[in-house]
Amino acid sequence: MKKIYLILLILPLLFVAQSCDKDLPYPIDDVKRGVVVDITRIPGTDGLLSDGETTGDYKLKVVIPENQGDYSFMKEVQLLAVLQASGQPTKTAVVMENITEFPKEIQINMADVYSKLGLTAPALGETLYFTANVMLKNGDIIPGWTQYTGFNNRAFAGWRVEGRAYSYNVRYPVACGWDQDPDNGTFIGTFTMTENSPYGADSYNVTLSHNPNPPATIPTGVLAESLYGINISPFSPNIWAPVSDVVTIWVNTEDLSLVIPNQETGELYQGQHPIVWYNFRDASINTCTRIIQFTVQPFVPAINGGWSAFTFKIEPQ
Repeated sequence: MKKIYLILLILPLLFVAQSCDKDLPYPIDDVKRGVVVDITRIPGTDGLLSDGETTGDYKLKVVIPENQGDYSFMKEVQLLAVLQASGQPTKTAVVMENITEFPKEIQINMADVYSKLGLTAPALGETLYFTANVMLKNGDIIPGWTQYTGFNNRAFAGWRVEGRAYSYNVRYPVACGWDQDPDNGTFIGTFTMTENSPYGADSYNVTLSHNPNPPATIPTGVLAESLYGINISPFSPNIWAPVSDVVTIWVNTEDLSLVIPNQETGELYQGQHPIVWYNFRDASINTCTRIIQFTVQPFVPAINGGWSAFTFKIEPQ
């Protein structure tokens, strides 16, 4: 029996007509038009950095999505490197300028990038991102990242570009080596799961085991042979307690990103509509600390309604 009972609330959309002569709540003349720039790692190229090493095959692709429409007011795109490390101030540097042709493939010289960041080579615990600044013809620059707002253009994450989800940055973690053995690997065995949601908090043991099968649908740009599947069980056994207590995630071993498709909970809303774990996001895996994190929500696709977010953290005992 469930520990809680959730009630799905479907709220109607409200449309409020505004008077045409009413002042806007912001100065329209100060609003700057930007350009949405898509940036991805080219599949098959290196997606990880190694401690103390700058050699490797690093390639990016920069695209202006068709959804963008007219961008004649743009002068150029700049490639911005953003280096983050725990407990350290974020470093940024423009590593390439005058990008004006799209789509464009870019070969990255990591030694040059780290030199522009004032460093010599990657170090464990760092994550290097590449994003895009946009320079307008009037000289204004729309930054791809700032210390106050983080990465720009996250609101366009629902766009589709070249058959995949829009990407506003490329992530290169400096990773520890990890064992992919299906029986005794780095992410196999008993771990501790911490769960938080508006309905409560919980902590319990989970078993991680290898799943050799690929997901039913593989995202565009991801190679099936690069995916390493992990079953997590049990899953929310006390707060949600779904009929299906296993959730599967896949690690893209090229760049340590996580592929987590929507998955059925085994529950039915009103006895007829399947409830799924939906929109896995804020997902990460750290091969140094062996920590996995992500956020997800229960959702009913048939009626387009869902509940608040659940966050999960898996770490060694």
